Amino acid sequence: MLLKLYRQPRVDLGGRWYIIGVLNAREVREGPGAGEEGAQVAAGGGLGADLPSVLQPRVRVLEMSSVFAELSDGVLRALARRMQAVRLAPGDTLRLGGKGGDVVIFLASGAAEQSITDEAGKLLLSTRPAPGDLLILPAPRTGDRYVTNIKGIADSILLTLDRDGLLDGLGQDVDRVAIALDKLWEQQVAAAAATQAQAASRSAAPVVAFFSAKGGSGVSTLAVNTAAALAIRYPHQVLLMDLSAPFGHAALFADVVATGSIAGASKSGDFEKNVRGAIVYHKTGLGVLPGTLRPEQVDLMTADLTARALDVASTWHRLVVADLGTSLGEAALIVIERAERLIVVIPPEMAAMTDARRSLAVFRDIMNVPDNRLELVLNQRVPGAPLDRGAVESILGHKMSLTVNFDDTRPEDATLAGSLVLQRDPNSQVSRGANELARLIAGKLKLDG
Repeated sequence: MLLKLYRQPRVDLGGRWYIIGVLNAREVREGPGAGEEGAQVAAGGGLGADLPSVLQPRVRVLEMSSVFAELSDGVLRALARRMQAVRLAPGDTLRLGGKGGDVVIFLASGAAEQSITDEAGKLLLSTRPAPGDLLILPAPRTGDRYVTNIKGIADSILLTLDRDGLLDGLGQDVDRVAIALDKLWEQQVAAAAATQAQAASRSAAPVVAFFSAKGGSGVSTLAVNTAAALAIRYPHQVLLMDLSAPFGHAALFADVVATGSIAGASKSGDFEKNVRGAIVYHKTGLGVLPGTLRPEQVDLMTADLTARALDVASTWHRLVVADLGTSLGEAALIVIERAERLIVVIPPEMAAMTDARRSLAVFRDIMNVPDNRLELVLNQRVPGAPLDRGAVESILGHKMSLTVNFDDTRPEDATLAGSLVLQRDPNSQVSRGANELARLIAGKLKLDG
């Protein structure tokens, strides 16, 4: 198990040294008075840990995390009982070196800033987590190359889980959580690399939107793989915004762990910094930004909030790809208005024709989207479809830009294997279609010059 390999970290809190594993016992001080008993600073596993007033807020924090959300209620409660509370005063800094990795830290309340520096002290990444956020720490294999600092901005409470607490509380789920935590750190390092690449070439990026009038058309599969194909050409400069409501699947298809969203970024603090902190990076260099993480956040995705997110995203990227799914809500409409290309994915099925014809009428007649901004993609989702390309073009009165042939279960197989079909099977029909669509977008938007 990965967690069993981690060494117990020593942390520096504003000039006071702690061993995370003994925070619940005694404060360990450095300098004069070292070894003296200090005030108890953690409540995890001690008297009162089972009180509803203590347990329920901690379970809620775990439920909000993408790493722990799918665990059973019993496991969540077991972890909550083992949590330790650390108070962080304004100006105090919690410093964790790369020898750690067996600590999970949440910001329970207050305000703090997390920064990651390399071994030379160079700042790589700075984020302002919101209450309830999981703060990502260096993975053990990175050694001493990275240091994470958590600085108190206001009086704050951190909730920590040490190695033993994780092992005891997780039981059989330990491997799954360890892999997810390791993946989060990889995404954090990728985000630091992306920040440097983006800062070197800031410009107003064009927006490309993917839409389908019918669910199950494969629009998200094409959006994610096309965006990844573009990101291979332009690493860390392509962002995929997942605005498919109420359930987006971009993070699932890309096998990344979503840690934030546009809706969550709107709650407090610096919106631009929060949005940038919510972007997670795939190994292709593709950035993924969810609109929401939970269905109840959908109402927060107003036209104004989406426009603000687009402003931030387009400033820091060469291209913004938005997966709208089948949504024509406020968020989708503002993206369509700003999109330089609208990719409409259409399955060759009778039930899809009426919906596709109606949506195209809305785009042309009500939203005044010119035909030269529309790219229609015929996606053969089933073998032996009743309509061929000519019939679909005749019904819709519009030429298809390209056809993606039937690909059997390859996209689903790739997702189950934790990979994009573009990577797992580059010669599959969806991979070919995504690459062709990426070339079409890059050419028409003149991304190379």
